[in-house]
Amino acid sequence: MLVAGALTLIVVSVVMRAGTEPFATWYYPLAWSPTLLMLDAVAALRGGGRFFFLTRPQAIASMLAWSIPFWLFFELLNFRLDNWYYVFVPDDPVARWAGIGLSFATVLPAIFLAERALGSPGRPTDTQPNHTLTPARLHAIQALGGAVLLVPLVWPRFLFPLVWVGGLLLADPWVYRRDPERSLLADLECHRAGRIMRLLLGGMLIGLLWELYNISARGKWIYTVPGLEELKLFEMPLLGFFGFPVFALGGFAFYQALVVSGLAAPDRGHARHAPGSLRSLAAVLAIAFSSLILLGMERYTISSMTPRLANLDGVSSAALEHAGYDVFELAVSDPSSVATKTGLPIEAAHAWVDLAEMTVLRGIGTENAKRLQAAGISDIAELAVADPAWLVEQLREVSTQPVYSARVRVWVHAARNATRTAR
Repeated sequence: MLVAGALTLIVVSVVMRAGTEPFATWYYPLAWSPTLLMLDAVAALRGGGRFFFLTRPQAIASMLAWSIPFWLFFELLNFRLDNWYYVFVPDDPVARWAGIGLSFATVLPAIFLAERALGSPGRPTDTQPNHTLTPARLHAIQALGGAVLLVPLVWPRFLFPLVWVGGLLLADPWVYRRDPERSLLADLECHRAGRIMRLLLGGMLIGLLWELYNISARGKWIYTVPGLEELKLFEMPLLGFFGFPVFALGGFAFYQALVVSGLAAPDRGHARHAPGSLRSLAAVLAIAFSSLILLGMERYTISSMTPRLANLDGVSSAALEHAGYDVFELAVSDPSSVATKTGLPIEAAHAWVDLAEMTVLRGIGTENAKRLQAAGISDIAELAVADPAWLVEQLREVSTQPVYSARVRVWVHAARNATRTAR
């Protein structure tokens, strides 16, 4: 399975680099599928040959399903935080939601498989908690968790990192009360550092893969963290990588809370079964919650769809498509070559290439490019010299759609980098 996963990942990556759809847009979930197989194979090699996918299919299916509402909870918080947004997703809603769902479904399996791949996934040692964590202290931890989730929503600009801690502090005391063997707090009580260290290291490693696969895809997320645009690895600001280990702990605790509640299949040990009515209610609520947040993403965090030549104002899309161009190919083409292939004036070709370059820059997209044109911005050079605050006001005057100042700042910053590179 390790070799098969590696070969699949190589093929997917090569096809993606060639710009072939749907691999170019959906590279992220298509790359994560073989990566999960590879992590499982590594874990099997280290753990006596037992494959998680093959031996616990109910657990992996449960993780894939619960991973979607788990991540969508952070999408809900992001409606207020405005820390990231999505670009170049398909304009077909069925393909868009399916691809987004597949992408989010990989989160929890990645956390658990990375932890297994780094060491033995067996039972913790028999050391028992000394129960210094009294009910009052557990309630205090959960109250702190609720506070660190709410405070960033009041002061999102500087306190947004706290949201990655809140879920952990809420979920793990619940697990501790019901099954200390699954609790990270119990690990701390018993001085069992192994599982926590594997989760922390695994979180950092899969965080690197999350960002690597994201930066390579056309359909991706873009961060809007102010002041850190120059200090990045892939798309993520460097300081942001310290959030991935904590996020892994939170994902682990969330899933174990579902396990001890009888709502999810366990990664190890015996399953608990909540009453059928409760499981049905949980499934309905999870689906309803996920659907509502996906609808919210359509309005608040999906910034652009796959760009089409037909949607670019003033562009002879029929002639360009007949010559074999799409927006991405046009953006990297020489205007004289475009003019020759289409038989149209060189001046028009220059304008089309300039517009395509701006359209693909940081996922601006065709609709946002139209708004920029209406605001007097027709190419990257003009965007680079614009003042972001002024441009936000101009866009609000010419558009009935919401204008997000953080995204405009990202566009202008990218345009300035592009013009510096061109020189």
